[in-house]
Amino acid sequence: MQDVVDKLMNFGFTKTEATVYINLLKSGKTNGYKLAKELNLSRSTVYQALESLYKNGYIFMIPNGSKEYEAKEPEMIFEEIEKKFHKNAESIKQQLKNIERPLKKDYYLRIEGYENILHTLHNIIKEAKKEIYLNTDFNLEIMKSDLKEAAERGVRIIIFSFNKLEDIGKEIEYYHKTEVKETHKNPKRIMMVVDLSNSFVVTNTGDKIMGTLTNNEVYVQIISEHIHSDIYMARLAEIYEKSFEKKISINSLHEKKNFIQ
Repeated sequence: MQDVVDKLMNFGFTKTEATVYINLLKSGKTNGYKLAKELNLSRSTVYQALESLYKNGYIFMIPNGSKEYEAKEPEMIFEEIEKKFHKNAESIKQQLKNIERPLKKDYYLRIEGYENILHTLHNIIKEAKKEIYLNTDFNLEIMKSDLKEAAERGVRIIIFSFNKLEDIGKEIEYYHKTEVKETHKNPKRIMMVVDLSNSFVVTNTGDKIMGTLTNNEVYVQIISEHIHSDIYMARLAEIYEKSFEKKISINSLHEKKNFIQ
């Protein structure tokens, strides 16, 4: 019986109300005096519980000289409980929506040092739920286990590199511009976007490695577009011809230094 009392208490009954209701269910019609005597409780306590149960619609009151009570069938009272729950839930949901909240604040975290960079990569990959975009010339071994675990839990992982990276898992998507294998001798960059909500950009100058982690929507969008554009260019070159980039060149310093020879 104690288990049933505890479960009824989870639905808003007090301990006394639950005990009185169960007793009424077992005994049928009875009055407060008999209930108090049977449960070894004060009459005022029992009458208070009966009044509350009656107001909540969980018991019937039979109008006669002794003022008897009868428990409603459990199916009936749980219909009432369910209706009240949904009504209250909708009301609370609307009230909470109407509460003014502070605007979401953008953060920009500066991360310095190789170990701190690795720790940050581990954390953001671990939190990924849908997609990870990655553009890097670093050895994927530094995040291999985290990326594989993310892929195993259903996260789509899209990786771009200019030179060909080592395959660390068949479930991961790879795109590259050349067939030359990446040597990782002087890795320069990591650009990562997680679930279109966070971006982490790492630069390595040889004597110093640092990164910026941010949730700024515009920044995240720019990095996402950058990675996608690199992939589109690589795929177009593969589909049409390797020299097509020269035909679309605008002869900028950026092209001469980085992409189109």
